[in-house]
Amino acid sequence: MTGRLARTSSVLLSLLLPIISGCGTAGLDVHYPEARVNRTIMASAPPRRVEIAPVADRRMDTTRIGIRPKNEGDIVTSRPVADLVREALVLELSKNGHLVVSHERDVILAATVEDFRLDEVAGYASARYVARVVIALNIVDGRGGDILLTRRYVGIKRRDVDKPSDDARRETMDAALARTMHDLATDPELAKVLASVRTAATR
Repeated sequence: MTGRLARTSSVLLSLLLPIISGCGTAGLDVHYPEARVNRTIMASAPPRRVEIAPVADRRMDTTRIGIRPKNEGDIVTSRPVADLVREALVLELSKNGHLVVSHERDVILAATVEDFRLDEVAGYASARYVARVVIALNIVDGRGGDILLTRRYVGIKRRDVDKPSDDARRETMDAALARTMHDLATDPELAKVLASVRTAATR
């Protein structure tokens, strides 16, 4: 009986260890800072009712965004990457005068995360970070369902630091995300489609 209890305890401990060890691990608080969002060419289109479809995360490995040097652990975000991208889209659309809705939409934005990665290379006395964010976007007619535009936006940020830190990692990822969203918000083709889409009043 004692042996059986010991074996049971050992199994339970092996199952609990990953949970216990993971509780103290905080991911990078990557975010798209609202203070940096400015009106762009996207604001040249009349206000549209925009529905953002659930963001698809199509990365090969959705559990992490990178690996620390010398196999010191995974680099993860504190929130799902899809949520980070959706939040950035909402901020850009809202800042440029468009209304994010869940019904009676004029147009649908369907975004797919193709890459959201931070590579870290440790040097003798410094570290280099290379962050990459790739988002594919389909603009879909809100009522007919036709794809009006397909685009792909890429943001890359390189940064050298004397001392590796989570703050530096987060800031590098923030910058890559910001560059991707800036390309999206300043895309004249996207603004043109938003301007030309038929609204409920014109159908």
